Amino acid sequence: MNIQSQQFLEAFIAIEQHLANLSGLPRGTPFTQQVDTLRQRNQAVRAYAEDLKAFARLRNVIVHERGGGQILAEPNAWAVNRITVLRDLLLTPPTVRQFIRTKVVSIDSKQSLTTAIRLMSNQHFSQLPVYHKMQYHGILSVRNVTYFLGAQPHHVIDLDTYTVADVLTHAAQRDTAVFVAQKTPLIDVLAHFATHNRRGTYLDAVLVTQDGDTQQPLLGLIAAADIPAMNERLQLYSN
Repeated sequence: MNIQSQQFLEAFIAIEQHLANLSGLPRGTPFTQQVDTLRQRNQAVRAYAEDLKAFARLRNVIVHERGGGQILAEPNAWAVNRITVLRDLLLTPPTVRQFIRTKVVSIDSKQSLTTAIRLMSNQHFSQLPVYHKMQYHGILSVRNVTYFLGAQPHHVIDLDTYTVADVLTHAAQRDTAVFVAQKTPLIDVLAHFATHNRRGTYLDAVLVTQDGDTQQPLLGLIAAADIPAMNERLQLYSN
């Protein structure tokens, strides 16, 4: 058995033990059954399920199948690298705190619409968390600003006469964010976006605080525009 096979099997065994601990299924339960059980409730296992099953088949060939006393298959460098990456992602999942980088900018609900639009334009923001006296009120987005302005009866609009709160009151879906704790696995954030997409509802942002409490200081904001970067960090590939 060559070094690549040894590295592959070591990574596979680590994953196998980890999944067994998570699943709580009886000892000796086939690996693929553990994967199918866990994928129903574990976002990471769900995301990597097909890779894990493919690697289980390769493991079986390496360990059990021989042709004239010779191993019939050896993992290539890609397979070894991929299963090593999956081992690390499953055993030590990247968290939201490790992903967020920039300071979050919010706006007070009593601020004028002029101030809000200027801030969004100057900073290239597509959404702003809205607060008043430390209380969270919702998300101001380019979309709900546009809908609000389009609903006004006059062609000439004085933006200074309207506040951020006016826009949120008009919005059909006022709160388009969810709060998560900073220790939340990053892959769970992707699941939030996917769930809202399936429901046909907007999710403008995932807001990060220490414990996911709306009254705690904001530590970060993850938007739909961050999905490609999250996919890259989590080594998720579309077919």
